[in-house]
Amino acid sequence: MAEERMDIFDADRRPLGYTRLRSEKLGPGEYKVVVGIWIVDARGRLLITRRSPQKRYAPGKWENTGGHMAAGETPVGAVIRELREETGLSVAEEDVRYLGTAIVPPFIGDNFIARVTDTSTLALQPGETCDARWVTLSELDAMMAAGEMAPSTQEHMRAYRAAFVREIDRLRREGTEMGDAI
Repeated sequence: MAEERMDIFDADRRPLGYTRLRSEKLGPGEYKVVVGIWIVDARGRLLITRRSPQKRYAPGKWENTGGHMAAGETPVGAVIRELREETGLSVAEEDVRYLGTAIVPPFIGDNFIARVTDTSTLALQPGETCDARWVTLSELDAMMAAGEMAPSTQEHMRAYRAAFVREIDRLRREGTEMGDAI
């Protein structure tokens, strides 16, 4: 399998007109786009996955689903692909809501949220994730305070926390089947 190529951007998200292999180190002023998605189930809980112990970065830490945006891909397309690859779950493009962007050099991180009503296809991708669990917002906050979440998840959350809480509230109001779990 060929290694992914990624579009390269400057700090203002302007395309620099070239790609790099995912494993290549970036030079000064070069950024890759990464994406993350928070999944909310019909009971109002959030899906988190545990990073495989084989991962170089944050092995064994919990996180939301995400990954790198491939060359030519849109952020929403990338997050839908990553969700399907890592969890087996699917969402429609129109159901994905933007939360915010966090810039943590050399990454520009676009973050999203969506509700999934059918979780029966949940299947973890070997080498990427080794566990999954559904948590409430208060449980997530406790895990962050205890250092159980990947540092990047916590860093990115600072940039969009208010939008995250608003969208969870919106999803709760929209879904008559959603409980008071959050």
